[in-house]
Amino acid sequence: MTLAPAVPQLASFRARCEAAAGAALDAPGALHAFSVERPEEFWRTLLDWSGLPWSGSADVVLTGTDVETARFFPDLRLNYAEALLRPVDGAGDDAPALTAVHADRPADRWTRGELRDAVARTATALRGQGLAPGDRLVLVAANTGETAVVALAAAAVGAAVSTAAPDMGAASLLGRFAQVEPAVLVLDRRAVPDDVVAEVVAGLPALRRVLLLDDRPLPDLGLPAERLADAAAGAEPTLDWPRLAFDTPLFVMFSSGTTGPPKAMVHGAGGTLLEHVKEHRLHVDLGPGDTLYFHTTTAWMMWNWQLSALATGAHVVVYDGPVSGPGTLWELVAEHGVTVFGTSPAYLQLGQDAGHRPAEAADLSRLRAVLSTGAVLHDWQFDWVAEAVGPVPLQSVSGGTDVIGCFVLGAPDVPVRRGRCQTRSLGLDVTAVDEDGREVVGRVGELVCRRPFPSRPVGFLRDPDGSRFHDAYFADHPGVWTHGDLIEFDADGSSRLHGRSDGVLNVDGLRIGPSEIYTVLRQLPEIADAMAVEQRDDSRPGSSRMVLLVVLRPGARLDGGLERTIRRTLRRDASAAHVPSLVVAVDDLPLTHNGKRSERAARDAVNGDPVANAVALRDPGCPDRIRAAVAAASAAPPAPEDDGLLGRVSRIWCEVLGLRSADPDDDWSDLGGTSRQVLSLLRRVRLDLDADVPVQRFAEDATPAGLARAAEAALAAAPAAVTVLRAGAGRPVFLVPDAWGQLNLYAGLVERLATPRPVLGLRLPLRDGNGRHRTIEEVAADALVQVRGAQPAGPYTLLGYSFGGLVAHEVATRLRAAGEDVGCLGLLDVRPPLAALSRWEAARVRWAGRWATVRSGRVPAAVLRRVTGRGRPSAPAPGPVPATPDPELRFFLGSQEVSEAHRPARFDGPVAYFLAEGSRAAASRTLGAWRRVVRELRVVEVPGWHGDLDDERIGMLSDRHVATLAAEVSAALD
Repeated sequence: MTLAPAVPQLASFRARCEAAAGAALDAPGALHAFSVERPEEFWRTLLDWSGLPWSGSADVVLTGTDVETARFFPDLRLNYAEALLRPVDGAGDDAPALTAVHADRPADRWTRGELRDAVARTATALRGQGLAPGDRLVLVAANTGETAVVALAAAAVGAAVSTAAPDMGAASLLGRFAQVEPAVLVLDRRAVPDDVVAEVVAGLPALRRVLLLDDRPLPDLGLPAERLADAAAGAEPTLDWPRLAFDTPLFVMFSSGTTGPPKAMVHGAGGTLLEHVKEHRLHVDLGPGDTLYFHTTTAWMMWNWQLSALATGAHVVVYDGPVSGPGTLWELVAEHGVTVFGTSPAYLQLGQDAGHRPAEAADLSRLRAVLSTGAVLHDWQFDWVAEAVGPVPLQSVSGGTDVIGCFVLGAPDVPVRRGRCQTRSLGLDVTAVDEDGREVVGRVGELVCRRPFPSRPVGFLRDPDGSRFHDAYFADHPGVWTHGDLIEFDADGSSRLHGRSDGVLNVDGLRIGPSEIYTVLRQLPEIADAMAVEQRDDSRPGSSRMVLLVVLRPGARLDGGLERTIRRTLRRDASAAHVPSLVVAVDDLPLTHNGKRSERAARDAVNGDPVANAVALRDPGCPDRIRAAVAAASAAPPAPEDDGLLGRVSRIWCEVLGLRSADPDDDWSDLGGTSRQVLSLLRRVRLDLDADVPVQRFAEDATPAGLARAAEAALAAAPAAVTVLRAGAGRPVFLVPDAWGQLNLYAGLVERLATPRPVLGLRLPLRDGNGRHRTIEEVAADALVQVRGAQPAGPYTLLGYSFGGLVAHEVATRLRAAGEDVGCLGLLDVRPPLAALSRWEAARVRWAGRWATVRSGRVPAAVLRRVTGRGRPSAPAPGPVPATPDPELRFFLGSQEVSEAHRPARFDGPVAYFLAEGSRAAASRTLGAWRRVVRELRVVEVPGWHGDLDDERIGMLSDRHVATLAAEVSAALD
């Protein structure tokens, strides 16, 4: 395990501060007290100690004590790019500087010397394209190395940079960049549709030039467009980078847009640099030899934060690919030797829910710290990291785009308390206050900063008199920064965040500005007003969903058509993240007596919480009506009136997606449908309509009408006992269907099996004519007839996942009893039934389930509702299981019941058991049951876990992992 240096950088800095203070600062809280009570000495000491390059004078550190108006180092000049790329002791030109990781191609790497040269050449190219100090450049691209080079080059020139992720819609991009009035637009069209590019360019009248990071043909945009790589290819590198004023604009960042269009916040080069160097070196202890990876996009301030880590001499890793499952980022950490890993509570919860154990799945020996931000970090997540990752500190950090840094974070000399941020940021006088502005300790209050700090925004764009800036942060407590977070401090300086105090949405760690939603919805004439709020998902602690409350204009009605229009419009003009999970019509929104909207009251109502101050509302009954409307909208949608096949398909479609109605040509993706829900949809079609539609057929026309046509074709086709899943020559490979009697789960495996042999799927009825679930033995008897009908003599090859594996095993035992040869029996994560467990094994399963329930806060009923077969209910649920579960769950429970009652017979041949890594812990308690009935059990561990294709805990048969599984299965085929 790579640990932090024995003497952190904070120790040497404390010694410098003690010399300045003339007193010891080793008592708890003493250094922070010095930093806020004697700010001139603290910030000047930090500037000198850091070794940052600058010129001019640092004699004047601070011009006042009012947070709103004070300025730092007014006579000092510097260049942000020079500071990041300068020679650093311990990190020479050959030291790694930047690694860009991609999902679909090898990583790109730069040493410090190579990165400095690339930035110098790009800066020359940008100057040649007319970019000058004081200009603004906007950048729409993924989190790649090229993106970092462009941003550093623009900073080297002295221009301000504003970035955005490429998946944002034109309306969202223009809502930001129209305020910036950029001279140059740099974009990567590999992820930006052409129509979005054209609309954005047309909406930026001050734009002089477009530079492209991709190699697609040059577009006709009505103004000069060129590939940046071509412009930089012949450029001479120059390090003649101007040192500009401390407050020179460096980054234009955007608020989340709670009360209006996103505010364009201008952050100065000096304040940003000094704050980041302080956080990186003193709080995170980053330096040469460290490798930092913080999972972020170019739309989030953590992208800017991790870029500044270059100033410490650390190696920065960036990633532009998807998070496909709980192991994605841990694998990246292992592969690139990351020492400090930054992530979110949502990703940590994903790993815990999946039963993932990163330290067992990947080499994390260099990892010494995990940082988490973006949402509240819960106590149990600290426990999971300690158990599943190892003895590394989990540091909860929080601040925001507004300050381009952290108010509370970690420290190398302070212990971690579960559920809490370790300490206040040095130099920032942050505390919690009540409604009257009085400091509170030990209870929740509003987070404020009472003294000036250098990373305070220089101001807002389009705010000539500073009134918007004042109203955003200083109206409630003049002269004091009010941040908009709820926080509780203990006497030891540790803190616990309690979410936003304003209306910013924080859905599973992703902050969403509701103003962007409202801007898009203004184009819909039916909507008079709207409010987007978070609703807790009690089945997944720490998670939430977006509920959109809409007030309709007279004569309008929230029917299926309008709801679809709302979803499609938000997806098209904002992003997929802006599409609500639930749309609810209400008669009014909660307003205070002075007409101010109260998101807090709406959020309390949506979550069923008491409204904190209902008397302050103009209409105190409004929250109760919202609560009732949300409850009604959350109920099951009514069945469509059409009793024909299309009507029945539409009913299933609506139930799976939670919609009120469906049009025949509705597109699955437009309505927010996921791959996991596709499996549910097709299972329901099989269960309700007795039509077995292959997932490939659904993908060809993913609409209700297309699904109805596919179901009609399936009903009209002659019943086939055995289906050819893939043609070939020689002895077939037989696949046994899953717990719903379907073969769709195997689609990826079939496609990737490396064998010339045909792959056949069995079609097996799992219920009899009376609706009773048939036993494993009864199902296996039918399977045996089908197998021998397709292949009269052995050797046989049988594969089955979960329930299908139990059937495959029973078929194999009967074939062997009849004297036939079974060349290969493959069990894909087939858990032994309860009836096959010893008393000791069964007890271990029950206690493990109870412990998991206590630790995670999740209940078995919630797990079962996911309908993935991931585990049996091992302890009584704290809450009641629904009396009438949905048909898919009801069918699964029937299959599970006959599975648990089955006692596998002795099989005297070899078995290849493909164990999902997520099932390792469970297998340690139960795998002995298989060893007792199988002569030779060979266990092959494969990535993923026991679940559906597209669950949040990515299954072994998912696109992410099925190629590895297919390779192992192919190697095991006889």
